[in-house]
Amino acid sequence: MPGEIKGYHRPPQMPDHLPERGDAVERHQAPLLIRLFTWLLFFRAGANLSFALIVGFAPDSGAANFVIMHFDSLPRQLSPEAVFYISAALYGLVGWRWFSRDWRARWVAMFLSGATAVRTLAVIAADQASGNPTPLTGGQQAALALSVFLNLTICGYLAFYPGMAQAFKETPWD
Repeated sequence: MPGEIKGYHRPPQMPDHLPERGDAVERHQAPLLIRLFTWLLFFRAGANLSFALIVGFAPDSGAANFVIMHFDSLPRQLSPEAVFYISAALYGLVGWRWFSRDWRARWVAMFLSGATAVRTLAVIAADQASGNPTPLTGGQQAALALSVFLNLTICGYLAFYPGMAQAFKETPWD
């Protein structure tokens, strides 16, 4: 090799080419539902940013009034434009954390879905125990049962689905 010192021989255990930093990291592909959820978060961030720009650039237009009436669900303490900008930033941040497969994002999602299911079950139990004079209709009961089922499914999926622990490594040296 040119530039080698005369009489110097490379030890046999030393590789000729050291891998780049990214070459040494083994990445497991995230499960399909995790990738879809991540892109849903980015889509929602983009949609909220678009809504904020519509409301900001043309506040008196028909499109802005439609967006405010149908997509701004918060009370009027904040302007609709600020609500959309904040929502876009939050969805973008959460999407980025999911895209980078931060283990904290997984644990927060598991906690929130599990806590929502438990809270809904507690509300149903309290409603049944109180003898509410206006009982829930069949549609309301079905919606609450579906909510509990979906939240428990999300929590269980994030906790026990095969490959989930490899997709969200808690420590990079494992």
